Parts: sequence; structure tokens; C-alpha cells
Amino acid sequence: MTQHETYFVIDRDLIIVKATVTGPRRSVTGRFVLDTGSAITTVVPELADSTGYSARDGFIRTRVHTAIGSEEGYGLCVAELKALGFAMPSFAVNVFDLGHDGIDGLLGMNFLSSYNVELRPAELRLLVSKIEP
Repeated sequence: MTQHETYFVIDRDLIIVKATVTGPRRSVTGRFVLDTGSAITTVVPELADSTGYSARDGFIRTRVHTAIGSEEGYGLCVAELKALGFAMPSFAVNVFDLGHDGIDGLLGMNFLSSYNVELRPAELRLLVSKIEP
């Protein structure tokens, strides 16, 4: 079993981890909220744009329902998403403006469900194990 140890920071009571998105132009590392309440990993449009993607690369239009209404975004398959010590090639994300400065995305359950994640908040670290088939 492959296991990685990853450190995180707490910002506004949110668990923040680093994640790297690879696109056709380059790879960009951003600050992502570890979000078990999000079904799909989300990246902000600025991060998608900086890696070389645009809405034209999306495979579906999406709608996200929030407390203040409904916002539109798009589904995108990025070349790779790296987080928590692991990489997922050809990974589907939702591109959506989160409206929070300093947050580049949400690391959602479509990424997390491939791993066992042990949260150690007093130590500000995560132990992440790959689920072997």
C-alpha cells in the first residue's frame, strides 16, 4: 500500500492543501480547500486559463446552486491533477468562480474517493493511502 504524508494549513476554518493542475500550456499549483461536501473537484476560471484551458475546452455546461442563487460553469478534463502526494491523469473538474480570494479550488470527492485519508488536525497533517484494487 502506498502512503503519503501531507501537511495542510487552516485558513478561515478551512483545510487548505496544495494541488497542481496540468494543462496544455503549463502546470499551476494552487490553494485548494479539502472539501468532502463537494462531489466534484472545482477549479476557478483563472487557474484553468493560466494552464491553457478555456470554456471552449469544456465538455459540458454546469450549474452550481449556492446559498445566494445559481451560477454557471463548465466541466473540463484536465491533463492531470496532483494533490496529497498522488496524481490523477485525465481528471474531470468543474470550472466555477468560487468568489473567495486566495482559494483556487475545492478538492472534492471525485478525487478523494480513490484514497483513505486520515485527518490529524492537531498536527496539521494528513495521512493518505491509495486504495489498491
